[in-house]
Amino acid sequence: TYNNIALVYINQGQNEMALELFEKCLVIQIKALGENHPDVAYTYNNIALVYINQGQNEMALELFEKCLVIQIKALGENHPDVAYTYNNIAL
Repeated sequence: TYNNIALVYINQGQNEMALELFEKCLVIQIKALGENHPDVAYTYNNIALVYINQGQNEMALELFEKCLVIQIKALGENHPDVAYTYNNIAL
C-alpha cells in the first residue's frame, strides 16, 4: 500500500516521497472509508511524523490533534492508539 511504501521512504530519509504517498493514501482512504475512520487517523499521524522530520512542528501538531479527535471518536479514550498519539504529541 501507499502507506507502507511511504514508511520505507521515511526510513530512507526521503521525506518528500513519503509525504507524496501518504497524501495519495489519505485521499483514497477518505473516499473509501470516510473522514472519521481510524485508518485515516493513522495516515494523519504518519504525515505528522514527516513534518516532525522536516522541522515543521506546528503542522505536525495540527495533524496529531486531528488524528487524536478521530481516534477518540472511533476507538475511545482508553485505546492504545490514542496513547500512541498522545506520546507523539509529547515528543
